[in-house]
Amino acid sequence: MANKDFSLKKDKTSGFRLEIFNFIIILITVAVTVFLSMVLFRAHSTYDAFQEATEEYISCRQAADQIHEASEYLTNEVRAYTFSGDIKHVNNYFNEAKVTKRREQALKIIKEYVQDESKSVYLDNAVSESKLLMNIEYYAMRLRLEADGVSEDKFPEEIKKVGLNAKDIKLSDAEKTELAKELVHNNEYDDYKDKIYKNVSLYTQDLLEATRKRESSNAKLFSKYQQLQLILIVALICILMLTVAFTSIFLIRPLRKNSKLIVEQNSLPVKGPQEMRTFAMLYNKVLQKTKTQQAKLSYEASHDSLTGVQNRAAFDDMCRSLSKTDGITLVLVDVDTFKQINDTYGHETGDGILRKTASLLFDSFRSGDIICRIGGDEFAVILEGVTRKSRDLLENKMQFIMKKLDSAKDDLPVTTLSIGIAFGGEECSFNELYKQADEALYSIKSTTKDGFKFYGE
Repeated sequence: MANKDFSLKKDKTSGFRLEIFNFIIILITVAVTVFLSMVLFRAHSTYDAFQEATEEYISCRQAADQIHEASEYLTNEVRAYTFSGDIKHVNNYFNEAKVTKRREQALKIIKEYVQDESKSVYLDNAVSESKLLMNIEYYAMRLRLEADGVSEDKFPEEIKKVGLNAKDIKLSDAEKTELAKELVHNNEYDDYKDKIYKNVSLYTQDLLEATRKRESSNAKLFSKYQQLQLILIVALICILMLTVAFTSIFLIRPLRKNSKLIVEQNSLPVKGPQEMRTFAMLYNKVLQKTKTQQAKLSYEASHDSLTGVQNRAAFDDMCRSLSKTDGITLVLVDVDTFKQINDTYGHETGDGILRKTASLLFDSFRSGDIICRIGGDEFAVILEGVTRKSRDLLENKMQFIMKKLDSAKDDLPVTTLSIGIAFGGEECSFNELYKQADEALYSIKSTTKDGFKFYGE
């Protein structure tokens, strides 16, 4: 009840008091919230029932599909074996039949849901037909195994128990192979498969229909509870709006003014109630700290920590922002034999060379020119407002840089630079400009080193 401290006093003549209004609002809100909680509980229970029915339907549907898939898999494997003679198909077949057992697992799932005992005859028929189908498949595999001359001790145990009739024993290997193919491709074989699918379908159709109806019923009930929830939520929102209308004069107006300043990231005036003063002071302190950290992070994100010049990420951003290169010149600088310097003198010396190079470039070019470290020992300089007309000026600058580097007096080993330079144009993209400068750099790097070259010269 902080609002009472602003203007309302315990004066019997003051009329309606905000604390009484707040008390009434609290009672109404509690009543609506309790009712809403009850509705939410019922909706949750209904949703659980809906989800359970949905999961049951999905499980049964998946189980029925799994029976079909497993049967098709066994059929495909036995057919593949009778045609190819590849023993891996026999192994796949028995791995499915004895290890994976997708068909048996699916039937077990369906049994858990089917309560009607009268439907079990369909399942028994499906199992019986499945056994007859497997006998045909075993017989076909036995024929092909013998036709291929496979030793009986390598037969699966189930195949060993299968005996060929006297007529088939006398067949030639080629005839046994053809008979094996025929057994798993004829109408009798397909009839067995159709009977299995039909019995499984009859076994599960009532269950699937019942779960679908239960799912639909729960969905409708859940929808009604959702509508009731919406009504209660709207009621709470109306209560909240009424409360805001009575309290806005004390808090909302100053917060609205301050929120605009916050969006604009400006400091807040330290005035008004103590709470607002405290908030303003804390916010101003955090804002100042945040701006300082953002500036630091922005600098670190765009600058190379070793040399202080801009980094590859900043270079790539600038490349993407430059759609045309008219009036732009790109200079690529590479430190010669940098790897050898690192290997000979160590990485500290190598870092010193890079800092020295960056410092020299920084001192040699204009303050508005953009200097970046784009690789281990490679730098780039983007010069705006510089065209081919300034070639002589650039040439003098390159000579100055190399002379400065050659006459440096420090503890670092003598190093040289290879420099490639390319001028932009109206029809030249930045990628093309980069390739041109890189080509010029490669040309000087692969020949004399310690020099510079303009693209196309």
